[in-house]
Amino acid sequence: MLHSKYSVCADEQSPRKLAYRYIQHCSLLRRCLSEPVLSNDLNDLYYFVKIVDHGSLSGAGAALGIAKSVLSQHLTKLEAELGVRLIQRSTRQLQITEIGQRFYERCRVVVAESENARRLIEEARGVPRGRVRVSCPINFAQIFAAGAIVGFMADHPHIDVTLDASNRDVDVLADGYDLVFRVGTNIRSSNLVVRARAVARHWLLASPAFIARYGAPRRPDDLKALPSIGGIFPVEHGARHIWRLEGPRGQKRTIAYRPRFVNDDFFILKDAVLAGIGVADLPPSIFESEIADGRLVRLLPKWQLPEVSIYAMYPSRQGLPLAVRLLLDHLMANQERWQIAHGKSP
Repeated sequence: MLHSKYSVCADEQSPRKLAYRYIQHCSLLRRCLSEPVLSNDLNDLYYFVKIVDHGSLSGAGAALGIAKSVLSQHLTKLEAELGVRLIQRSTRQLQITEIGQRFYERCRVVVAESENARRLIEEARGVPRGRVRVSCPINFAQIFAAGAIVGFMADHPHIDVTLDASNRDVDVLADGYDLVFRVGTNIRSSNLVVRARAVARHWLLASPAFIARYGAPRRPDDLKALPSIGGIFPVEHGARHIWRLEGPRGQKRTIAYRPRFVNDDFFILKDAVLAGIGVADLPPSIFESEIADGRLVRLLPKWQLPEVSIYAMYPSRQGLPLAVRLLLDHLMANQERWQIAHGKSP
């Protein structure tokens, strides 16, 4: 049973209206394909558009699950049929030609309408299907996303998911992802839709042995003299690691630090803190037992680090496939329940 938000209303599901809308899509396709500048093979047009959309043969191939060599053959065939060069290829990059750009603009309309026509029927049938490619940080996958995605797939047998758990920066469009999740503060994008949900504030943590050796800081400036651990978030401008702290009366302090040990995995950082290597900021929600039994101790409890959010990024609200929309809503809703279970209201 589909979520009501995405169900097609009863009037739209009537055979007459469905048939009329489908004929409209197909009529536009026939008009476009009948023009002399366009190929009669819609697959060639589709692959050409996807190559341009993703900026490379490898990006388009990854998104479509097709070998680069196959895409190259389709592109060569299309150019031979048209008698023009659409894309200049070199070993390092692809560069669309002027005529290729003009041709792409028209082909993009054809491909969009073909996808809309297919999506219209799929959504009317109420059976979401297809493959969704997702990228998210490793710890986000380990702690939350992998389990939530597996549960979603159990309820949607016609939807397949490729989950790339990686801390590297990815290009949503060029790398062919449908959804990209990132954890951090103030993440923005000029060419993507971004949905954010605040999840927690990290705590500054250390081990009792570390505190016994170096002493507990009484004010933010005391952190400058203490060994530290970092790398949870990308290094900020100026190649510096920074803690931005806000006091109980709204006072603000920015502390630059140079970590002894750098890593992007929370659990590896936790082991380093437990070993007394240094101070680190970690999410308390996933280290509740270590904090409860005193193996990790919070420093400067009256001072807060910035709120951390989960950001879901995707190319466009318009034309977003039903499978992607359903998975996105499922992950955001499950993340909200996870927050409540760990003591934070959404």
